[in-house]
Amino acid sequence: MDKILSLLTKENITFLIAVLGFLLSLYNFLRDILQNRMKLHVIYKNHLISEHDHRGITISMSIENKVKVPISISRIFLNIDDTSLEFYWIPQFVFQATQKCKGEILDEINVHTIPLPAHIEGYGIIGGFFFCKSPIPISNAELLSAKTSITIHSNKGTKFYPISMNNTSLER
Repeated sequence: MDKILSLLTKENITFLIAVLGFLLSLYNFLRDILQNRMKLHVIYKNHLISEHDHRGITISMSIENKVKVPISISRIFLNIDDTSLEFYWIPQFVFQATQKCKGEILDEINVHTIPLPAHIEGYGIIGGFFFCKSPIPISNAELLSAKTSITIHSNKGTKFYPISMNNTSLER
């Protein structure tokens, strides 16, 4: 009992509090880094290859931020086997929808691709169309048999997300 009481000096208690404070700070720091690292979920919906030249690829997809800290995406690439195609940063026209009544246009909606760079709030999502152009004509059969993935460059690093381009849309 005397040995335990001799250890409970003011200096030893202060040192113990300092060590516990350091360990708690280290735990909070590591937990914050692990919880706020780049965690995105890429959801491929479908794609369309332009009929006029078979080189333009428009992909409909969503990118979900799975952490509470916002993320900025600077560039996105579509990887087809060994080829990387960069998605255009300038919005591209995708389609137009109009509502008519007795020949008069009441409402018109123009849909464009998502401009890059893009910003996703914490636990947020962006979705829409992304456009890239292949240097050579490509077919849906080639996309289906190829190993495809999405590469995202952001302020938190670069990550690859495999996708299966198995849902083709038809141009009308």
